Amino acid sequence: GGDRAEGVEPGPPPGGGPITPPPPVIPDPQPAPYAEQEVLLATITDVSLNDSNQAVVQFQLTNGDGIAITDLEVGNIRFTIAKLQGSELGSGTGNWQSYVNRIETAGSVGPGTEDKLQATYERNEEGLVNNDDGTYQYTFATDVSNLPEDILAQADTEGLDLTYEADLTHRVAIQFDGAPGKANPFYDWVPATGATSGIFTLDIAATANCNSCHDPLAIHGGGRREIQYCVTCHNTGSTDANSGNTVDMKVMIHKIHMGANLPSVQAGGEYAIWGFRDSKHDYSNLHYPQDIRNCVNCHAGTATGAGRDDLVLTAQGDNWAEYASAAACGSCHDGEGAQGHIAGQE
Repeated sequence: GGDRAEGVEPGPPPGGGPITPPPPVIPDPQPAPYAEQEVLLATITDVSLNDSNQAVVQFQLTNGDGIAITDLEVGNIRFTIAKLQGSELGSGTGNWQSYVNRIETAGSVGPGTEDKLQATYERNEEGLVNNDDGTYQYTFATDVSNLPEDILAQADTEGLDLTYEADLTHRVAIQFDGAPGKANPFYDWVPATGATSGIFTLDIAATANCNSCHDPLAIHGGGRREIQYCVTCHNTGSTDANSGNTVDMKVMIHKIHMGANLPSVQAGGEYAIWGFRDSKHDYSNLHYPQDIRNCVNCHAGTATGAGRDDLVLTAQGDNWAEYASAAACGSCHDGEGAQGHIAGQE
């Protein structure tokens, strides 16, 4: 055993068994500073209500390489929460209604004359818990069963129901700010049962279909990019008080796309929304670059989108062809001559 040359590694052990290599040295991953991330991968893993009926949200955040982001701050996030109310049109239809609202005062700009309820987000400065491993917990400041009296009073004047209904589908969604990457994760569940599958939800238009033109769909600074997030605010319970126009998704988007061809515009009016810091967004000169009747290019279900490999089909993508509503039809047919007929619809 003493004849091994100095500096020469020993050969295989007697019997010809393999040499066990040393374990690899795996370097610790580099930190992933939130403000530098080009890609944000965000997932809401759970939502529940605490004893004060405040939504408690569990979520995780990594970059595009799957490295945990551990320095997220409350100033970088916004949260929305809404319930999905049914509709008399049928079991496959409904409207989201936000629990987080403000009252917009009319009169500073635009022709609007009445104060209106407007959905918004919340950012609870005391609500964020950082677990230091890329997972976080956020507790809403809003008690969905005890909303402010002035908000409830305004909702009552507009015929809106902000009552907490635990047996309805609810949605929580997040917006991330302050980084190049964007994400709008959402989570649907029924508070009464905790169920997340086999529940009623509403998926009428796919963001991917919007992005065939918009590339990407983005507004309000570019952080709001997913339809499922947009509808938590843009629903029947939100109105631009400065113009008097609803910002309900199914009305506002149709009217924007119709633009210069709206009967009301062709009759000498305008279609405008006063948005960020009361800035005017006038769509009266907008011309849609295709036939406005190509509804299936935005909304496609198993029936209307059959044979179209370029479209993403959604669960309620056929609603436009199956359920005619006064809001959707009247969004384009807004001339006086059509209103008598539309008024007879739900």
